[in-house]
Amino acid sequence: MGVALISAMGSCSLPLQAMPLTINTEEYPPFNYADDQGQIIGSATMLLRNALRQADIEAYFRLLPWARAYTEARLSDSHCVYSTTRTHEREALFQWVGPLVVNEWAAFSLAQRELDVTSLSELRDWRVGSFREDAVGDYVASSGSNVLLAPSERENIARLKAGLLDVIVTGKATGEFMAQEQNIALEHLFTFHRAPLYLACHPSVSEALLARLQTQLDALHRDRQEESQ
Repeated sequence: MGVALISAMGSCSLPLQAMPLTINTEEYPPFNYADDQGQIIGSATMLLRNALRQADIEAYFRLLPWARAYTEARLSDSHCVYSTTRTHEREALFQWVGPLVVNEWAAFSLAQRELDVTSLSELRDWRVGSFREDAVGDYVASSGSNVLLAPSERENIARLKAGLLDVIVTGKATGEFMAQEQNIALEHLFTFHRAPLYLACHPSVSEALLARLQTQLDALHRDRQEESQ
């Protein structure tokens, strides 16, 4: 488990934050993952760290299996979790800050299988892998597919290589990252959804604190847009 602390809290923020936030995340590259030294990095992580620093908010980062990361944020005071898809079912469970990044949902198979699958409806004929409490897998299951759940994305890659799965559904960027990382030839079958990813926080977290964080996150997004023009 990786643990990191951002400690940039000034005295002016003390009335708004009685205790540091505990921010849970998972291995979901390239958005959030641990480097070789165990530091939590990734595009969503770096954006969130910068926004926390600018907002003078103290936070601990923890890397956990997704189901635990999500459940702790849902049930525990002062806990948050990212990168989280904001669904109708989850909306009232959390307070939301974001979006951080946008995730494209896609289906992959081993390239050597040469599967001809181009739509969600066709996945019903195959063994499809996702992981627990994952919005991508839930979405595919709602279309009628029998989705087999693993503890993590990397476990799904292992099951795919072992012939226990025919297809995995995950973020397009995540599938491509893991294919390169593990030197495995994956075929991108099709993309079926785009979803913004957020920081989801327990209702106990101060609304004023999260509003401050949202303001800084919005400013960082504006700066990036201006730099790209």
